[in-house]
Order: sequence, then C-alpha cells, then structure tokens
Amino acid sequence: MKFVCLTESDSERAAREIARSLSPNAVVHLVGDLGAGKTFVARAIAAELGADPKEVASPSFAIIHEYPRTGAPSIIHIDGYRLSENRREWLEIGIPELLTGPGIKLIEWPKREFEEFEDSHVEVAIEVRDDGAREITVH
Repeated sequence: MKFVCLTESDSERAAREIARSLSPNAVVHLVGDLGAGKTFVARAIAAELGADPKEVASPSFAIIHEYPRTGAPSIIHIDGYRLSENRREWLEIGIPELLTGPGIKLIEWPKREFEEFEDSHVEVAIEVRDDGAREITVH
C-alpha cells in the first residue's frame, strides 16, 4: 500500500485505511524522520480502532502509553527512541510482554532488536517529500 498525502486530511484517511487492514494483535513500526507525522498517523490509527484520539500523544517522555478501547484490548504506543540499547531496561519495562500480548502495538522509532519478540510486524514508513507532501508506504 502506498499513499501520497497532500494534506493532513489525506494523511488521516490513509492512516484510517491502514488501521482497517491490521490484524487484532498487529505490531506496527512507524518509521520516519523527526516531524514526519508518526504520532499523527498513530493518533488516526488509534481513533479508527476505537481509542479516544485526544488521549494519543507522543510517548517520548513516558516511553509507553496505553489507550483503552471498549470491547477490545488496549492499544499500546511505544517510543523506542528514548529506550537505551540495554536489554535489561527493556525487560524491566516489559517490552517483550507488551509486544507479544493482545492488542495493537504502535511503535515509533522501533529498535531492530524488537523483532526478536515479534512474530511479525507491519512497517509504516512516512517520508516528507520536497513539496511537503507525505508519502506513506506500508510494508
């Protein structure tokens, strides 16, 4: 899947379509440069899946946010950027359990080492083009 988004509304529509294609326990790697729109896409995915979009914020300071949903497991939102390379920290925080547990997992700045704890993941790459448009590619 590939989307060229000229406006925020286009990006929101693309993210909502991506959300509808996810399996119930999907792990989603959100990849892109700083300011590309990873949290924006995460918010639209979470909203489409029944979480309160007002609750969705960048997990940069908390590292992990959890967004409850009625009748479904919570959406887990992880910021890999602030996690150190120390696997002990990951174990203390519970990253392996979160990645293998129920519900959608949205990971900004994913660490390649996370793949050890995942059966598989969907990669959503967001690129800002020279004209300011966002190119969102799903792998």
